[in-house]
Amino acid sequence: MTRFQASALSALIALLSACATSADPHHETASPTKITRAPVSNLPNVDWSAERARITRALAGAGDLSVIARNDGNLQILIPGAEAFARDGIEPRSSLRATLDRISDVLNETPGTEILVIGHTDGVGSELHNMQLSIRRAEAVVEYMRVRGIALTRLQADGRGETEPFADNGTEAGRAKNRRVEIIVRPFAR
Repeated sequence: MTRFQASALSALIALLSACATSADPHHETASPTKITRAPVSNLPNVDWSAERARITRALAGAGDLSVIARNDGNLQILIPGAEAFARDGIEPRSSLRATLDRISDVLNETPGTEILVIGHTDGVGSELHNMQLSIRRAEAVVEYMRVRGIALTRLQADGRGETEPFADNGTEAGRAKNRRVEIIVRPFAR
């Protein structure tokens, strides 16, 4: 290790130590895994079972998406993504925009819910590239929904890359099924 590398490593360790150390030894730091939410008093009350049924009815029958009641009580809106984005692109195509318009209109009626957008890719390309692509696509969907009037405080984006395939990535039909966007809708945690 060169003197420069050793010096840079020492500086990095000192910086990280300073960031992790509180000036007050009696002060507890927040857990890094704890998600900070809006104060409970600021959240509207939601009759989640009625709202879940309303969302399901409003989106039922659409051929371009599926609404699934999950075992945890949340709703999963599954949007096939084979034609939703250009190859390696992140901008939603017109067919996806039309679907997102309808979903946004329905979800705008319930401000007491949070919305997690998860992007998925097929297995073509490197794992890192697919992870980055899925995150960027989820972020593009979040931004589109924000522009459509959903508060950013309700929206989150995540990507799973190629890690959760629905079908075999060895066939074009399977890869097409694996390229998708999922939207999880749930009431804010209280």
